[in-house]
Amino acid sequence: MYILGLYSAAMGSGSTGSAESLPKRERTRRALVRAAAELIGERGYERTSLEAVAARAGLSRGAIYGNFADRDALFMAVAESLWQPVSPDFPRGASLAEAMNILGRAVAAEAAARRARAVGALSFQLYALTHEPMRRRLVEANREVYRAAAERLVADHAQAGLPMPAAAFVRALHGLIEGMMLLHFLTPELVTEEAVAAAFAGFAAPGD
Repeated sequence: MYILGLYSAAMGSGSTGSAESLPKRERTRRALVRAAAELIGERGYERTSLEAVAARAGLSRGAIYGNFADRDALFMAVAESLWQPVSPDFPRGASLAEAMNILGRAVAAEAAARRARAVGALSFQLYALTHEPMRRRLVEANREVYRAAAERLVADHAQAGLPMPAAAFVRALHGLIEGMMLLHFLTPELVTEEAVAAAFAGFAAPGD
């Protein structure tokens, strides 16, 4: 999920190195993801073919299969590159209440900043809903993220300090982030940045 990486940063798009300094394989991978993202923006997921992606990137179709198992793997990388996790810096030793306040403010800021990209994000969700292999791929990716997030949560905040079991907490928090962002995208006049930030306060255990 966004707090700990719902879509893993497999692309490494946050690297500060120049493209020229990257290994050839990584440069090829990025070129393919960039070309796919452009085509998806023009045509949508359904009408974006591997042949068109290779042509746009100036590469062969073999280059795609050398970097991605199939079209859905490429599309997942596009989603990861365009929709990075919300990852605020949490001070060491921060209480759950403090962490939720920090996360709430970060999600609120990102909700406003990402509104222009909402159509692309929702298009990916629609594609996953209508393509079972992609939906299953997302299930497995999220399953692992939820497991790791719950372990990290218990390590940072003892289970006794959480308002619900850690496994349930990370799923509920993911739902809150996704839901509040979507509502802000649709009705920012009603679900303001302040409302988004405030929603996270209730996730801290009483008296935390």
